[in-house]
Amino acid sequence: MTLRVGVVVLFGAAAIAGPARAQSLVETAPEDSCAAARALDITDTTPGAEAVRRACRLQRFDDRLTLERQQKVAVEEQSREARIQQWIDSTQPSRATHPIAFEGFLGTGLASYGVSVSWDFLRKAEVGAWLGFRPISCQDQNGGQTGDCGRTAFGVRGRFYLLDKDFTPYVGTGFSLMTSTLQIFPPANSSNSGAFEAGSGRANSLNAEAGLAFGYRAFRMSLEYIFEYTFYTGANLNDMQKTPSPDLNNVLSTSLQGDRNGVRFQAGYAF
Repeated sequence: MTLRVGVVVLFGAAAIAGPARAQSLVETAPEDSCAAARALDITDTTPGAEAVRRACRLQRFDDRLTLERQQKVAVEEQSREARIQQWIDSTQPSRATHPIAFEGFLGTGLASYGVSVSWDFLRKAEVGAWLGFRPISCQDQNGGQTGDCGRTAFGVRGRFYLLDKDFTPYVGTGFSLMTSTLQIFPPANSSNSGAFEAGSGRANSLNAEAGLAFGYRAFRMSLEYIFEYTFYTGANLNDMQKTPSPDLNNVLSTSLQGDRNGVRFQAGYAF
């Protein structure tokens, strides 16, 4: 009987001490040890206060180690990116690292000057578009003076570079749309001989090109020969009915025939 009572008393004491011990552990191990240490009185030197201060020192040491590890990882990442960029610059053409280019051009042929934009979607392949102008003087309806019979042309093109280098020959092809202002006195053998005609023309053409391209970092330059094959022309008068005009169409076709061969110099900046 006495033994049984002792066992009951022992288990009861353990049950009471268990929560108290757990509570003391929670109290002596706060989530932010340094915040708890700052809250302590400077004269508090009890074992519990010293334990909190030691925990704060450990926390600061761990934070410093974490920061050093993060800095080391960042330095290694920057070094790796620098090595990759150095490898790219030494082994890849500039059009691979700067694939989008904006350029201006001067030349002969369908357009005398203009602007272009291109995208090198592969190291040896490029697609682009251009807008060009060619000023042409013509006789106006007052006679003895000159008017503007210029052209405005828009085109899309593709290039294939023959070498995987910054200086390389290339070949290409494209499609062009053109509009033009037209003014003429029809020739003597025309049905409208002696009558001044003013109107507008339009034409579509395919082209083939070949040239040399050079790139250095963001700088882009090329010199090319272009051959235009005009497969459609049309012209009409500036009257209410927009009457088709064979005379204007003939002038337009003859002009484009003379400008089917062109040379173009192009330079610009790439991103």
